[in-house]
Amino acid sequence: MDTTQCDVLIVGAGPGGSMAARAAAENGVDVIFIEEHPVAGTPVYCAEGLSVGGIEAGGLKAVPPYVMQQTLKARVIAPNGITVDLTSDDWTGYTLDRQVFDKALADNAEKAGARLMTNTRATGVIMDGSRVVGVKAIREGEEIEFIAKVVIGADGHWSIIRRSAGLDRYFKDYVTCAQYQLGGLDMDVGISEFWIGEKYAPGGYAWVFLKSREVANVGLGVRRKHTKPPIEYLKEFIAQDPRFRNAKILKKNGGICPVCGTLDKIVADGLMLVGDAAGQLIPMTGAGIHCAIEAGKIAGRTAAEAVKEGNVSAKRLSAYRVEFDKQWGKRIKDSGKVVKMLDKFSDDDLNTLSEVLTNDDVLSLANGTNVSATLVGLVKRSPVKIIRLIRAYLG
Repeated sequence: MDTTQCDVLIVGAGPGGSMAARAAAENGVDVIFIEEHPVAGTPVYCAEGLSVGGIEAGGLKAVPPYVMQQTLKARVIAPNGITVDLTSDDWTGYTLDRQVFDKALADNAEKAGARLMTNTRATGVIMDGSRVVGVKAIREGEEIEFIAKVVIGADGHWSIIRRSAGLDRYFKDYVTCAQYQLGGLDMDVGISEFWIGEKYAPGGYAWVFLKSREVANVGLGVRRKHTKPPIEYLKEFIAQDPRFRNAKILKKNGGICPVCGTLDKIVADGLMLVGDAAGQLIPMTGAGIHCAIEAGKIAGRTAAEAVKEGNVSAKRLSAYRVEFDKQWGKRIKDSGKVVKMLDKFSDDDLNTLSEVLTNDDVLSLANGTNVSATLVGLVKRSPVKIIRLIRAYLG
């Protein structure tokens, strides 16, 4: 069995893993990051939406080939068809080409000095007592061991690194998604759509993200309330919209988005978790790319500093969690509370709520920012039934 040594080993070359690899390498340690697929960024399991802030956080510019379509307006559609159009001077969104975007992040990590090994699938961590000291993997059919001072698990929601290290096996709440990429369309560009309500996607929402006037990612995610597979809801959603009547299915994909918030334990001796593996997504939207990018940067830098100090204990590595939570912790927690509050809303309640929501209200609730103040404002102008549902959140 081949054995390879390094200072920091990252499992997964998605946005979180590649940013961790780059940050660690830029901070002067020996870095390897491994990816089970032949190329970073392939295959794509994503609706591909990201803000300009998220793109720039990854060190890229919001220009082709990384982006395909700018979003000038986000449109939320209630079950009865009422729409709330969202615009903001502080926010611009894009539909990415995730294959190109992720590949560019991985390429930049390599340019910083990290070594990427593709076709390499992790099978479990290597332990020395309670400390993670490496990873077992299979590379092109052959077993290989990586010995590392710090391991960073950026290997998605079903993270083998998290599970084999004895951390949480899975998440308490998650969204199951299905998506078609449709072609042959004639759409109004510049608008991303979010369809809410049990009639479309119980416990979640449906989306239409344009990649061009002719091509769109159309998908949805469902949670505990659903009574059939998400693909069946998706077929019904597409069938009810005349814009998609003659569309051609170009791609089919799906995935899982954890929406319970960041796990309690994402750090152990010699180990950190990043991105979906750690539950670092915004629960209301399932958005995780920006979170993963920022988490990866912090984790990579923290790992490098810990290696150089000769202290890779959980206590030392926990500086990563503290710094991440300063940026994202409250947003993720408050967004999760909004999800639980909206679970109590029927489609009729959502219709009523849509009549009193403002642009700023929706942006706040979706992003987990200024949530309590936003809900206090809603109470002042909402019908009694809605007030009762909101007050359950406010306590």
